[in-house]
Amino acid sequence: MNLRTDLGTLAETVGGRLIKGSSRDRFSAFVTDTRKLKPGEFLWALKGANHDAHDFLRDAASCASGFLAREEELARLPELPAAAVGVKDTLKALQDLAAWHRRRFSLKLAAVTGSNGKSTTKEMIKSIFSQAGGTCSNPGNLNNQYGLPLSLLELGPEHDFAVFELGASHKGDIKEIARLAAPDCGVITNIGPAHLQFFGDLETVFETKTELASCLAEGGTLVYNYDDQYLSRLNGRAIKKLTFGRDPGADVRVLESAHLRLEYDGDIFDVRLPHAGGHNFYNAAAAAAAALACGLDFSVIRKGLESYTPPPMRLQQLRLKDALVVLDAYNSNPHSAASALKHVAGLPKPLYVMMGDMKELGAHSRKYHEELGAALARSSARKVFLAGPEMKAAADAFTKAGGKGLVYAEDLDAWLPKARELITSGGGTFLIKASRSMRFERIVEGLK
Repeated sequence: MNLRTDLGTLAETVGGRLIKGSSRDRFSAFVTDTRKLKPGEFLWALKGANHDAHDFLRDAASCASGFLAREEELARLPELPAAAVGVKDTLKALQDLAAWHRRRFSLKLAAVTGSNGKSTTKEMIKSIFSQAGGTCSNPGNLNNQYGLPLSLLELGPEHDFAVFELGASHKGDIKEIARLAAPDCGVITNIGPAHLQFFGDLETVFETKTELASCLAEGGTLVYNYDDQYLSRLNGRAIKKLTFGRDPGADVRVLESAHLRLEYDGDIFDVRLPHAGGHNFYNAAAAAAAALACGLDFSVIRKGLESYTPPPMRLQQLRLKDALVVLDAYNSNPHSAASALKHVAGLPKPLYVMMGDMKELGAHSRKYHEELGAALARSSARKVFLAGPEMKAAADAFTKAGGKGLVYAEDLDAWLPKARELITSGGGTFLIKASRSMRFERIVEGLK
């Protein structure tokens, strides 16, 4: 982060008041975690889900070079650091600064949301953009109302492109952060049953994800999945758009082929995607459409997709002795679980499946876990290991559907040693799939 501004501009931009310090003093960077604060650093006090940095200002005053904090909290302190800016709401101030900073640059910026595949699509776009120039993107899961503005503040003159993932769990979340990014291209991968505990139903998911359309920069393009039953409702909207999918009506069309084959504007392009699979064909088509919307040609797109490296724990393939492990333990929901099963169906047999709870499904949890259990019973898996309280519904449905070879426990630790032994002593394919909180990566940690 190098903001290249001054305290006076900072205070004006965020609608705050410079309480201490000179308006001409330089302001370049800040930290938000008091535990990581080093002498001479500027502290931006934020209130998170578990901690409020304002509670630690008194102890940080002698170390920090400056504070940006709620004005009433600054007034309570017996001493202030060399600089202090007071505001009403520090999160809003952070977002205001991020929006201001983004508009200092004329680069091409893409934003990606959707129920599944948004992280992979973002990384594919990043790989494409990186072939054409310096590219900024949000690392990890810095994709919410805190993480996205912090990521935007990493933009610098060395960047020609940027791509950011946008996450949401409540209606209005996308609009809150997408307006900060003002993307030239907005990508919606799909609409599916993720975070239903908060959204309630798929209609609300659709309404939330499509908030992106109203946040595009002037002349911006919306890229979306033409095959998606919800997103297809956008076809009649009077917006600038570019679609992807298998349907003949899609602008960037995925053609039937063993490898990735895309058709656009009458031309056909073959891409040797390093990590193939039908699920990634859609993600790659979305990334290609986004790159086209940002003015890049297919020679750059092909090079970027063919050099793409997937993020860890997202259908990550590991070779452990004679076993092929497909580790997909970053997240899980009904759509991604079905895609993972489809992905491993064509891999070396025998197949072993190890799955944990799909979280944040709320009142819909039992229904979707039962559907997964029935699907597992129809699969070619020799053995199915399930863990988690919500997976009990899947286990019951598996048995009811006549499935064989089930091992179920409420806690992963109950069958963890057996699973690890099976992986190291046998061949075949092992699918490991669960929501992040289940920490299913423990199954393979330390195995060689």
